[in-house]
Amino acid sequence: MMKIGFNQATSMNCSTLEKDVLLCEKNGFDFIEFRLDKLKEYLKDHNLEDLKKLLAGKKIKPHALNALYTYDNLFADENSEKDNELVKEFIWGCHIAKEIQAGYFIIVPPLQRDPNGGPYIGSVEKTHENCVRILNHLSEIANDYNVKLCFELVGFNRSSVRTVEQAWNIVNEVDKDNVGLVFDSYNLHLYHGLNDFREIKNVDVKKIFCTHINNGDFIDIDKASQENRRFCDFGSVDLNNFLKNLKETGYHGIVSVEIFRPEYWQKEPEWVISQAYKTTKKVMENNGIHLSK
Repeated sequence: MMKIGFNQATSMNCSTLEKDVLLCEKNGFDFIEFRLDKLKEYLKDHNLEDLKKLLAGKKIKPHALNALYTYDNLFADENSEKDNELVKEFIWGCHIAKEIQAGYFIIVPPLQRDPNGGPYIGSVEKTHENCVRILNHLSEIANDYNVKLCFELVGFNRSSVRTVEQAWNIVNEVDKDNVGLVFDSYNLHLYHGLNDFREIKNVDVKKIFCTHINNGDFIDIDKASQENRRFCDFGSVDLNNFLKNLKETGYHGIVSVEIFRPEYWQKEPEWVISQAYKTTKKVMENNGIHLSK
């Protein structure tokens, strides 16, 4: 049995945090993943008690906060101003997560952030060292808030961590109870158009804290970006293979829709959230996955 989640990226520029919660509840979602920017926007005119009241008595529950973007030299030097700013935001997010019982925080490995700047430059060995150091440090902070870290590989060549094997080696060495992985079907696919997802079965299922599901445009994979994500209705990602292998791990957690598609952001949030649920539910049921009632 798995549960369906909604990641706020899917309705990023056409909805609000409050609308997302109400519409996700109406459409049948089990969980919602809050984006940090949406939380900041909401908290301009509300407080944490308002957020708790909004969530109270509803089927839908918060899951992971999205996301903390790391960089190579994070925690390499003591008392870096850049590090302090990141830690401040992380602690702010962890505090909210604890208060609303979200429980998870998505952590993104170092990326080359400029889409016109070429591929990430750096060795696998150095990346491993950097990510182990970063996750160890963040793990200690998160422990105080009962928050678990979901380390998310990204397959395109601007990412430092591109494969399941590489991400699993990092998490395995960190070996902390509150550090695991999140598998995103499109982020896996970005690695040379990958559509054979059997490698996820090499990971201890207890370390799969979250999964994201989405499909993608039929496009030259070397030119594909996060904006080419789409609903699970059809596309270049073999979601049948993704779900088959996920099911075979024995995973029983959240499968969350995460899409960064400007075309959808021009629509009404009612349409976006309804379609997100319907298309995800259909592909999961077509693959014999039992959903929570």
